[in-house]
Amino acid sequence: MHTIAFAIPIALDKTELFRGAYGRFVVDRCAEFEESRHRLGITSERGFLQHTPTGDVAIVVFDVVDPARMLAGTATSLEPIDVDFRHYLLEAFGLDLAGGTVPAPSEEVFCWRRDGSL
Repeated sequence: MHTIAFAIPIALDKTELFRGAYGRFVVDRCAEFEESRHRLGITSERGFLQHTPTGDVAIVVFDVVDPARMLAGTATSLEPIDVDFRHYLLEAFGLDLAGGTVPAPSEEVFCWRRDGSL
């Protein structure tokens, strides 16, 4: 299992779109969303909103089986939920996954856990 994170600036005036994504995809389209995540090998997905002096940033953390499979599948899937998710990424962040704009995952610099596991 791999944990990957992205810090992505939110497009101007799109913070509420980011806030609403959970309801739009996970709640309203739960079965489709879960099937998509299973197919893409995503076992966990968390989103954080960070306010900064230069604008809002989304911090998204995934636990995935295979990061390359997740990114390629998200960029190319023709499933309606994945197509809609790509449109959301374009509107909220200016990310055109289908056009090849894929952000590089953040570099893990350190990891600490109370139980001592890495």
